[in-house]
Amino acid sequence: MTRAVASPLCDADMVRLDSAGAAFAVRVPVRGDDPYLRGHFPDLAVFPGVFVVEALCRAMAGAAGDRPPELAELRSVRFLAPLLDGDTLTLQVRAEESPGGWDVRAVAYRADGTTTAKLRAFFAAAGAGDG
Repeated sequence: MTRAVASPLCDADMVRLDSAGAAFAVRVPVRGDDPYLRGHFPDLAVFPGVFVVEALCRAMAGAAGDRPPELAELRSVRFLAPLLDGDTLTLQVRAEESPGGWDVRAVAYRADGTTTAKLRAFFAAAGAGDG
């Protein structure tokens, strides 16, 4: 059964996939008029950190095709700089296969090159928890 997914990241765009499928990037525009950004921070359209995590999940799903892995453990997240109206999030992802899934590291950047976040996670292979 396919799960329906509601996500604020409709415009996520996979931009690169290496031949092994282990390194790729996703871009997401930050728009101040997006209803998901209203009220997150008074008088300022700040891209919520949880959307960076969601972008990582969408990137892994896009790279995996018809059997997307699921986020099983968010091991570390560091938010280093804000993403504001007009910015574009570029999330560079490296996934290494490990028992039961993938160990993932990702770094988020703004268009000016500023690092905005660093993430480490484990994604379980599709069906790994089914019994």
